[in-house]
Amino acid sequence: MKSGDFQNIILVMKIFLTTILFLTSSIVPIMAAQIAIVTVPKAVVYSDQKLTTPIGYIAYGKKIKVGEVEKKDGTILPVVVSGRIAYIQIKDLALQNGTDGLGINTPKITEHDVELSFQTDQDKLSENNFFSASIGQASAGESWESYSGEFGEETSTFSVITLQMEHRNPAKDTSWGFGLTYFSSSTESIAAKSLAIEANLYYSLFNFRYMTLSAFGGLLFSGDFQVVQNEGEQKANGVLYGYSFGGMARILPYSKFGLFAGLSIRKIKVADLEPLETSSGAEIGIDSLSGLNLFAGISYKF
Repeated sequence: MKSGDFQNIILVMKIFLTTILFLTSSIVPIMAAQIAIVTVPKAVVYSDQKLTTPIGYIAYGKKIKVGEVEKKDGTILPVVVSGRIAYIQIKDLALQNGTDGLGINTPKITEHDVELSFQTDQDKLSENNFFSASIGQASAGESWESYSGEFGEETSTFSVITLQMEHRNPAKDTSWGFGLTYFSSSTESIAAKSLAIEANLYYSLFNFRYMTLSAFGGLLFSGDFQVVQNEGEQKANGVLYGYSFGGMARILPYSKFGLFAGLSIRKIKVADLEPLETSSGAEIGIDSLSGLNLFAGISYKF
């Protein structure tokens, strides 16, 4: 055998051994496996440890095998998808104690279990959309209570009806919605109403099997706030703008039909409202409608 042939054989053996060592070091973290159950609506699976390339997600309640060696400062675990190593966040899982159930009856994850998420932005916006309708009572604060009292009868609350379109992706903690909010309040001597545009941003704090708890904040604007005294004797028009923040609970949040309820604090400024004249001849106005808002409603996925 020529020396050149012998060197080639040695080179091939080195490459072979290097490959074996690489594959072994990659697979060992998975071979020491444990059982985990997905606890969020959709647990995102990534192809890299930096979590920069999502390849899809695993649905809620799925029982899977994951590695025991934590990565990325203890925040992710390796998982095998169709023979390839991927990574999933520990916060999306409930790890089971012990190794019971690691036998052949534990299902393996395949491409059919991981729904691929490579879609255009347009495709994503065409999914996970909901129509919501809610009713509630909103405190208008001392300013409105004193204002209405000048005309014979104090009232401190507004009835609120809200219709919104929401986009809620189960794989994300953030969602958003926008729509119309109708405010109204009336007594025998004075009435007020307004149709406003409102937009909200939601952040999911806790995800349970049938319920989510979220915090939210939003902006509101109306160019037509109307106040009518004595059934049309006097009328005034103004502008509303402001913001709100609060929390809400959703039941069956990603189902065809769902329920929700919550509370918020509204801070609303009243501008350009003409003053009205009281029975004593004094002209008075109002500059804010702020207070606690309680609401409940239903949602429909379309």
